Amino acid sequence: MPKFSMKAISILSISSLVFIISLPTNAMQPTNHGLQGSKPNCTYSIEIETTCAPSAETTDHVSVRFSDLKGDLIIVKHLNNPKLLYAPKGGSKRGGYGGFGRCAIDVFEASGPCMSSRVCSLYLKKVGADEWRPGWVKVLHQQDGGHEEPVSYVFYFRTFVPENVWYGFDYCHSKGGFVPHVVSFNN
Repeated sequence: MPKFSMKAISILSISSLVFIISLPTNAMQPTNHGLQGSKPNCTYSIEIETTCAPSAETTDHVSVRFSDLKGDLIIVKHLNNPKLLYAPKGGSKRGGYGGFGRCAIDVFEASGPCMSSRVCSLYLKKVGADEWRPGWVKVLHQQDGGHEEPVSYVFYFRTFVPENVWYGFDYCHSKGGFVPHVVSFNN
């Protein structure tokens, strides 16, 4: 077995340390080459209740945008292909249902970046002349095995959505009054 002097071991140790310190900081971090520079995608269910108020239903084009405190954002420009979760007595569960029926609860699917924290901002946009009146909206994350986990607050609207504007809530940055409001976005 070769003998090394203390001086040789010290020089080797210092050289190794200098080499490690000189590496870029991300060189020792694990990388995911398939998702480099982006977050993994997740699938979400968006449950929307339409109130039972007269004329509450709509056939208008409806969009949704939601985000978390860290700014992770998902925009669905047209909610379509709903799954009818609840239809009132005498309501329609047959094919061709477009969603947003009076007294109904519809589920829409969306995918986008996985949220880092609880969804705390949600806005709806309705394009058309109907007077749609949603009751509440909530977002659920679809887990492996089909289980869904709530990932948002319940956003209570209970008022008619104005036409052609983003209308909703920002609990992420609100300092009071949790009433729906109109807001402008660049995208």
